[in-house]
Amino acid sequence: MSRLIKPSEYAKECGISRQAVYAKIKKGLLKSKKVEGQIFIELDNSIEIQAKNSQIAPDRKATNSLLEAKDETIQILKDTIDDLKATNNLIIGTLKGEVDLLKEAFGEMQQLYRTQIEHLQVKEPAKLERSSVVDTRNYIDVRELAKVLNLDKTDRKKFKKAATKMQESGDFRFAIIEDELYALKNADYSDFLEAMKL
Repeated sequence: MSRLIKPSEYAKECGISRQAVYAKIKKGLLKSKKVEGQIFIELDNSIEIQAKNSQIAPDRKATNSLLEAKDETIQILKDTIDDLKATNNLIIGTLKGEVDLLKEAFGEMQQLYRTQIEHLQVKEPAKLERSSVVDTRNYIDVRELAKVLNLDKTDRKKFKKAATKMQESGDFRFAIIEDELYALKNADYSDFLEAMKL
């Protein structure tokens, strides 16, 4: 035996919204009838509503358990994010410490290299002034030495240029005395003359 029920009553008995009832009617899941312009749901018996209620109850339980599981998942994710933030902060702190150590080590190395470079730098040869420090009797003017070594005019010019370079590089046989280039009288210049021939 069938009976007619309003959609709002059906929704209340089943525990669903009226919109859900109208959607079921539209999809053909519920039989409906129009009586005097109003829509009614046609039920075969009360067992149908009970069956629907028994289907809805498990759906609600499943939904509630899903919501609880979702809340647990959200809490786990929040805890994980907090752990990651703490780990990240530790890593950043460690990296900052390492960077500071590297900067300090770099500064120390820079200072050591500066000290070594200062020691290795070739200082400009000091000009020897005629004084009690230099016994000028042991030196001879480079032009005079070139004559003593029997060099012709062209070779004398080469000899003076080469001697100037040798004095600038620190060769002990040559010295500047009163802005003039001098050479030791008794020094050996054979290697120097050989180099000039090349």
